[in-house]
Amino acid sequence: MLEKKERFLQKKCSAEIEKAKDYTKLKNKNAAIQCLKKKKLYETQIEQISNFQLRVQDQIIMLESAKATTDTVDAMRSGSSAVKAIQQSLNIDDIENAIDEANEQTENMRQIQEALATPIGASADFDEDELEAELEDLEEEDLDEQLPEPSPRISAPVEEPLARSTSFSKQHNDLSELTKLQAEMAL
Repeated sequence: MLEKKERFLQKKCSAEIEKAKDYTKLKNKNAAIQCLKKKKLYETQIEQISNFQLRVQDQIIMLESAKATTDTVDAMRSGSSAVKAIQQSLNIDDIENAIDEANEQTENMRQIQEALATPIGASADFDEDELEAELEDLEEEDLDEQLPEPSPRISAPVEEPLARSTSFSKQHNDLSELTKLQAEMAL
């Protein structure tokens, strides 16, 4: 409505300018001045209408902003209500029970896997101690092959072979412990 009124007043301004030009051609100075005065009044009204439009536009922007704020607050309330409902449906006892059930199922699965891993048939008759002793013998042979042959030295100190045998004994003990650990893990 304001835009229509503004266009209407602009047309009147243009018409008054045309009339003033016509009166100027006819050498009617007073009538031309009257037309220009009317034009000034119309321009003042146009300016007021422009200010009104700015105020209306400002209100529209504020309303849109308020709507966005309201939507945001509503969404936050909705999310808060949803979280509250979820929290009310859960309590610490339920969570502890769920964890206990999961641990129980894990223990049951471990027992089932152990039962399935138990040797049956011909493999159940093997003597584990005998197999471990045989494995240790193989490891000793492997270590013997890895150690360099001592070169004959006349001036070699007596403690060196002792240090080497201590080192070999330590390696053998470490290897033996590793083998036992692997056997225990394989179950």
